[in-house]
Amino acid sequence: MRAWLVLLCLALPLAAQAARVQGDGFSIDVPDGWQVQRGVMGVPLMARPPQATDAEGWGQDLLTVTAEPADRRRTCLEGFTLRKLAQFGYHASEFQKLEEEALELPAKNGRVATRLTLRYREGPRELMAYVLILDAGSHFLTATVTSSPARFEFQRARFRTLVESLRRASSAPPKR
Repeated sequence: MRAWLVLLCLALPLAAQAARVQGDGFSIDVPDGWQVQRGVMGVPLMARPPQATDAEGWGQDLLTVTAEPADRRRTCLEGFTLRKLAQFGYHASEFQKLEEEALELPAKNGRVATRLTLRYREGPRELMAYVLILDAGSHFLTATVTSSPARFEFQRARFRTLVESLRRASSAPPKR
């Protein structure tokens, strides 16, 4: 009983620090105080903390959500995940996939998702990321949270909770 109470007390601050944000065909928890932008550079949602720069002046934490139509004749979750990994590898150097895990997120139909942990270099910056790809039926949703390796390790549990909060919403994603 006492252990359960301690776990509940530890979970409450995490739950209280995020707000549910709705997008076109998805919802996700975004930490309170983070600035949310929609439709920037074709990305349905971008969020980052205010004054989010590190000591060198680079942007620090970044959460993005994308939605892409699923052509079931050509791909499945595994194929889409491989394509996303190829895109990351193409745009980054020293690219490493550290972990890959299949998840069944709580939902009406228990939608299947894949969570990846990545480490890579973009120009002079070394980054780590959680990427969650959710099979949302007619489309694939991707939530990515990136940060410097030191901040990523410090915020690992929080970042994992963020990407795993991605859910399919009842409204359809925008047509391309």
